[in-house]
Amino acid sequence: MWDHYKTLQYIPLNEKGERAGHPFKASLFGKSAGLPALELHFAKCKTALKDSPTKQTLKSAVTIALKNTSDEQAFKKQSMEQGINVVVRRNDAGRIYGITFIDHNSKAVWNGSRLAKELSANTFNDYWNNNIKPEIKEPVVQLPKTSTSNDADLPAEEPHHLFDFLNTTEKHEDGLIEAFGGLLPEAQGDDYEEQDFANKMKKKKKRRL
Repeated sequence: MWDHYKTLQYIPLNEKGERAGHPFKASLFGKSAGLPALELHFAKCKTALKDSPTKQTLKSAVTIALKNTSDEQAFKKQSMEQGINVVVRRNDAGRIYGITFIDHNSKAVWNGSRLAKELSANTFNDYWNNNIKPEIKEPVVQLPKTSTSNDADLPAEEPHHLFDFLNTTEKHEDGLIEAFGGLLPEAQGDDYEEQDFANKMKKKKKRRL
């Protein structure tokens, strides 16, 4: 959506996610739909995810499921019962190099290594593939903190209804995360093990060439 000149365009899509028309400049929807407003919103989402008690709640649920199960299927089943989907990524040899938790309760997505060091892909690979049980500490659930986010810097102009989420109050922090949290590098979380694996694969391909 962004080019070298820091402009923003919206492209209409059909039900299949395919391009269905010419792009529209963000300015057609008003300042609230422009890049500065969205960047401000992204920054707020990033802070909301970092400070949100839902991160600790998710971490506790995943830790308990890991402690109470001994294989991938049982872990996924218990996680799903708590409203959490688990996405496991493997290479051709079956090694787990990435794991992502989709929490439908808080409407947030976390990579394992970003959620907690002990919940990285390597931990699950050692446990499920090599039968090396991880040392699991008892999870601690923290009480929610009151948000002190400030909306004063948001554009005063009434936004188009498609951008109502920009003026969401702290009572709907989770919806705010749902709207754009998954687009944030910090929020989504870079799985460093996964990135390292991808870099190694690229080097191997170059050597073959």
